Amino acid sequence: MRRLSALALVLLTAGCSSGQSGNTNYSQFLEIARQSMKASFGKVRVTRDQAAAIPYASMGYTQDDGNESMVILGTDSGSEQLWTSAARVVIVTRDGRIARTLGLGHDLSGMTARGGVLPPPSAAVTAPFTSTRLQDYPEMDMYGVIVACSARAAGRQTIKILGQPIATVRVDESCRARKPEWSFTDSYWVDTDNGRVWRARQHIHPQGGIIETEIFRPPG
Repeated sequence: MRRLSALALVLLTAGCSSGQSGNTNYSQFLEIARQSMKASFGKVRVTRDQAAAIPYASMGYTQDDGNESMVILGTDSGSEQLWTSAARVVIVTRDGRIARTLGLGHDLSGMTARGGVLPPPSAAVTAPFTSTRLQDYPEMDMYGVIVACSARAAGRQTIKILGQPIATVRVDESCRARKPEWSFTDSYWVDTDNGRVWRARQHIHPQGGIIETEIFRPPG
């Protein structure tokens, strides 16, 4: 967790020291983050103009249906991306799933497959699948929590992100843990052309924390 926090701070510092153009772009990002943090009534969404002002891969996220904030891509290792924000929030996604978080109040510190490779949500577009994963919750002093899941395609849906329609297939993944007793269903809106998860709604912690994400500017 300390290494993840340090990496987030390094990324923030690097963004602020990348030259005059980089400083201008990052200042815009900081201002967007401040506006989001100040909002206390209603649901504030990142606008198309605000997202376009950031020339980096970026993602919007809301916590428990609150105001929307923006995170930018810090590192990309192919299937896993680390996103960070001026508010020192870190979200690590793996094939669209949230695998680790930092700074969200109730955090998920790790997710690994149990007995093999964890299929991406996009795999359910072809055929339903089951999987088992291990998740860590230091806040509860619980590590290796066994979570059994089954995923299936729920039908085609056209979603809108920043006003732009995107054709997707929604994938629902229903999961259950015995200790702590916990059940939930996550949803992913998958691009059938490339398997990208454009939008997701995920439960990350037994004590609460529903995170909805949407890609503004994809990596690459």
